[in-house]
Amino acid sequence: MRIRTAFSLIGLWALSLPALTVQAQAITTDKARDVMDAILMQSGISATLSDATLTSDGAAALTYDDISLGLSGYSTPRTLRMDGVHVTVRDTDQANQVDLDIKLPERAKMQAEATSDQRDLTMRNAGGYLRWDTVKNAPVTFDGFADFLIGDEPVTRKHWLMNGLVLQWLPEQARVSWQSAEWTGANREKRGSSKAASLIVYPGDNGETHLDYAHDGLWLPSLLQPRTVRIKSSSEGLPWTEAKPIIEKGFLDMLTGTSPRMARKQIGNALWQKAADNGAPVKIDEFYIESRGLEALGTGELLAQHAARYGFTGEMDFNLLGKDLLQNLIGTPESPTLLGALVPFAVNGLASGEPGPGGTTQYGTRLLADGRIVVNGVTVYQAPNGG
Repeated sequence: MRIRTAFSLIGLWALSLPALTVQAQAITTDKARDVMDAILMQSGISATLSDATLTSDGAAALTYDDISLGLSGYSTPRTLRMDGVHVTVRDTDQANQVDLDIKLPERAKMQAEATSDQRDLTMRNAGGYLRWDTVKNAPVTFDGFADFLIGDEPVTRKHWLMNGLVLQWLPEQARVSWQSAEWTGANREKRGSSKAASLIVYPGDNGETHLDYAHDGLWLPSLLQPRTVRIKSSSEGLPWTEAKPIIEKGFLDMLTGTSPRMARKQIGNALWQKAADNGAPVKIDEFYIESRGLEALGTGELLAQHAARYGFTGEMDFNLLGKDLLQNLIGTPESPTLLGALVPFAVNGLASGEPGPGGTTQYGTRLLADGRIVVNGVTVYQAPNGG
């Protein structure tokens, strides 16, 4: 989904990656300006301070114009520009910690050499609250939000929009969620939408890492579309103490201009490396998928392995409701449809199901190290070149 610019916009709230140490004391405009100057400089953000005043409650209110943030991880160089960012800096009752309350303007631009990469950006009630530890040079907590975000490509009229975006980084939780989203092709041709989505990562009672993902109302212009997905997973072999720094770095990268697609890839690779080194499985405690009358519910276990063809080995057991609907679409091994002829492994896998309770069909699937997929004892897929 095209939420990558939204993360970069909200990155201006964090203005992160400082390496300064500020003793906890009453905030003055000079002190707040010095703190912000160092944060901006080390974050690669250029900005002009246009106003600095003290508020009645002892905070420093700063306004920045001519803001420029270079964006990385995209196919071409891009820059985010805006004016009128308001930052309120407050001292806290914790030594070496300050609070930043940041409000973004309603208009901004993503600039690029190619017109197709440019965006006119609209943001409503977009802002965030950041508590920053000036000794550890790291966020303590971060809450970001935007009631409405939209990006328009000025010539082809492609756009993406998002409502109710929430970004949170807490000591024991990382969360990204939104209430609805839509993205289009040229001339507003709808290419996809979702009613809600959320991703939450948090520690368990025994220090293990949990990851919960869900989305509802996903629409794509394709025959198969998982409209509803629920996944709950955990790993004792990937403790929170090891996962937290990786996820924190990914959040900070996204909030300071790295494309979410690149940041997600870096987070995923680092977590996979940790899991493979530790040699403990990732448990799929529960997954549920619904798509056009099809429903699947099951559990599983994956093991990250350096030698595995696809990076993992594992097992997945699930019950499928609606086998007949899917069989009408792709056919059987003896009589595949035109679509089924393109995906023979799916046809063979569907046909290998066994009767389950309540009119469902049971499947026990295994992903082997050499890339083979075995369903109920039948090899339905073999990786190319003898894998």
